[in-house]
Amino acid sequence: MNLNSLFFSILLLVANGFSAPASLYGNNLYTDKKGKKTGDVVTILIMEAAKAGSDTRTETEKKNNVSLGQEKSKGKLFGWLPNFGVNSNANISYDGKGVTARNGELKATVTARIIEVLDNGNLLIEGSKVVAINNEEEILEVSGTIRADDINPDNTVYSYKIAEAVIRYSGSGVNADAEKPGLLTRFFNWIF
Repeated sequence: MNLNSLFFSILLLVANGFSAPASLYGNNLYTDKKGKKTGDVVTILIMEAAKAGSDTRTETEKKNNVSLGQEKSKGKLFGWLPNFGVNSNANISYDGKGVTARNGELKATVTARIIEVLDNGNLLIEGSKVVAINNEEEILEVSGTIRADDINPDNTVYSYKIAEAVIRYSGSGVNADAEKPGLLTRFFNWIF
């Protein structure tokens, strides 16, 4: 093999792309590595923060004043009767205040599988992750619909770009059981 044919062979390989083993994303080194068909996977970057607050104030005031009286009688016949009258004052006021606040934050990553490609090109995804440490299990589940355009070049999608997102974070084990009220407490809460 001479130098020209070796050079031509290398040039042909570069022009056509290196042939890589078949993968979920195609067989060309230069193809886009973003998930786009059923069975492909995408990494979900869960960055959820929720903050809610409510501040209410009610202030009412009511005043009543009642007065009843009689002038001194005129004349000599009834002049000896004393004056009489009724006075009443009532002040009723109410000042009520209420504040409610709730904060939540979840940051995690989970890889989800594309389970269906819809007619409009949107992708249904579903994924879960279970991490077990010292008899404690942390379970993270995510599902929803994403647009193919929302997939970043590194094959990640932010959770706030998932339509109809369902994100569940739960746990089981000794610590999770310790957080639950006991049977007797639950019974009395049910009665009262």
